[in-house]
Amino acid sequence: MAPLPFNLSLVQFLADHRTSYLTHFFLAITFFGGAGAYFLIAIFIYVAWNKQLAIRLLVLVLLTMTLNEILKMVIGNPRPFIRERTWLKKWAVSPEEAARLAAEYSTPSGHAMGSSAFYSYLYGCIRSRAVRVIAVVAILLIGISRPYLGVHYAEDVLIGWAFGLSLALVSIRYGEAIASAWNRFSSMQEIGATLAGSLALWLLAVLLNGGQTAGQPRNALYYAGFLTGIVIARRLEVSRVNFDPKSSSVVEKILRYLLSVGMVIFTLVILRAGFEMAVDRASVFWNLAEYLRSAAAGFVAIFVAPLLFTRIGWARRATM
Repeated sequence: MAPLPFNLSLVQFLADHRTSYLTHFFLAITFFGGAGAYFLIAIFIYVAWNKQLAIRLLVLVLLTMTLNEILKMVIGNPRPFIRERTWLKKWAVSPEEAARLAAEYSTPSGHAMGSSAFYSYLYGCIRSRAVRVIAVVAILLIGISRPYLGVHYAEDVLIGWAFGLSLALVSIRYGEAIASAWNRFSSMQEIGATLAGSLALWLLAVLLNGGQTAGQPRNALYYAGFLTGIVIARRLEVSRVNFDPKSSSVVEKILRYLLSVGMVIFTLVILRAGFEMAVDRASVFWNLAEYLRSAAAGFVAIFVAPLLFTRIGWARRATM
């Protein structure tokens, strides 16, 4: 597919007028439009305030990011400066990040799409004026950061915003109906549907990627894996732990948040090290390894960590 006729001159203008302060600022801002930030925010909500909201946020953003990878491959638009082969000079990101991004397509922006879905859903579900202001500012600044850093066209951001906001609005409007329909499934049916959906999405991504399993198909499978872990863990947590996120002191809430994040990071790191010793990263089996690794991380976040911090007295069980 031929590159779309997007406005490269605007991206060039921003590149020509960067300052050290603004570059460092937007590099920090762009973090809040990535999977790591969504996880940190959602897990805090999960362990300290509202489990249902956190689960729905995670499901929404994971589905959004998976869809983004598929859309990028369908549209097939290269990132700015790829055709000119000047991306290493024009992008204000690390060489490692540039190498990763250069292998991926551009449209729509994953940061814009994910952030508009995630923070718009927060805006719609939380009535706090401060939270709503922060949500709007986050969406705008994350979107602006992408063309400023040179890794996306402005049009990528606008398209990403449109998709992300649409998904958030659908989730807000029909979330209860979707949840009610999903809860009619048994646990095994939920897991089976998630596994089948993950496989179908991965096969579609590989087909769109010319039969290659590396790159964006692997990204899509990683998000699907995390979602699978959440689906497996959700009902287990309710039946065997069922902690009250509003219970205990502020200090204990902070402790259980730190424990949850630490356990997830440990899971990801230790499994990555183990799989690297057993599986060739260039093989198709590395896709399965990444899927299992992210599924384990989702399971630990939603079930294992709550089981542990409830047992040690940092949270109480919810009263029926």
